[in-house]
Amino acid sequence: EELEGEKSRIGQLSEAHLRRCKVLEAQLNEKTQSLSQLEKDLGKSRDNIDQLELENRKVLAQEKIWKRETDELRSLLDTYDRQETAQSKMPSMATENVAGLQISLKSARDEIKLLTDTNKKLEMTMEEMKSDQNTAKSEHDRVLEKFQKLRSALMEERAKAEAAEARACQAETLAGKGSYNAETTRVVHLESNPLIEAVREKFQTEIDALKLQLEAAQDGRASKSPSVGTSTPGSLGSAGTDVDVQKMHTRLKERFRMQIALFREGVYLLTGFKIDMIDADSDSPQFRVRSIYGEREGDHLMFRWPKKKQTLEIMGTEMAQLLMSSHSPCSVYIRQYNSFPAFLASVTMQLFDQQTNI
Repeated sequence: EELEGEKSRIGQLSEAHLRRCKVLEAQLNEKTQSLSQLEKDLGKSRDNIDQLELENRKVLAQEKIWKRETDELRSLLDTYDRQETAQSKMPSMATENVAGLQISLKSARDEIKLLTDTNKKLEMTMEEMKSDQNTAKSEHDRVLEKFQKLRSALMEERAKAEAAEARACQAETLAGKGSYNAETTRVVHLESNPLIEAVREKFQTEIDALKLQLEAAQDGRASKSPSVGTSTPGSLGSAGTDVDVQKMHTRLKERFRMQIALFREGVYLLTGFKIDMIDADSDSPQFRVRSIYGEREGDHLMFRWPKKKQTLEIMGTEMAQLLMSSHSPCSVYIRQYNSFPAFLASVTMQLFDQQTNI
């Protein structure tokens, strides 16, 4: 129940992280659109500033031209003044020339003033555009910084969501394997395992049924044997001797079979392993080992014993692959110490803890 609660809590935390990731992605998209719009506005502002600078350069060039023309008119006016002094006999013509030059000079000054005012206005407009550009740039930097923070937050939320999902998977895996929290859960070792008792009763029932069938077959065979060879007393005595030998042989075989079954049952009860030998006549006999605490009836280990070697070899069954993995503590006894008794003892303790915890 605690693992289920932890699993549900981790699932809720994972869903919360996912929702947070979606919100951050929406904000990130919004800031990305705002950033692209600001970049467009910044480009337009730069184009306007370039155009205004071009016009300003034109105005400055025209101002220089008018100043040069003004200087030339002043020089011409001084020349006329000198001529007026030298030619005092022609005062009316000189006065008209001076008046015309003064009017031209005044108009040039007015135009220069107009160009100067226009230049000042353009400079003010340029300053405003530069200010707007600086504001847009600062806004762009701020949005870019916020974009980086949002992206970092999104990556962190994704990492948290993946970690939460991994913890949920791990909790589910541990719950399926029968793991528990040692701080909040007590382990009670049962005196007897109901599953093992049921399996034992099932096998005992089968053994009793087979014994009854064997006794019935032996009784049928014994009842038929005296009818053979009843012609002479000598042959009758010989037949009785053969029947006694056959009965004795059958009883010895039955006794031997019972002793073997009793020995295997004792080994099974003492060690917790049921061991069957396969291919006994081959050069590499095999042993199938099933634990009394196995979760499934098909869980077993296979060992091969080459006659040319003095050690056993474990074969790659599904249970062996699980127990020989790097995460299993049982594999240390074979990988480092090559001790099969210690390995089987560790397997027994691990399966016992899994079968008897609450």
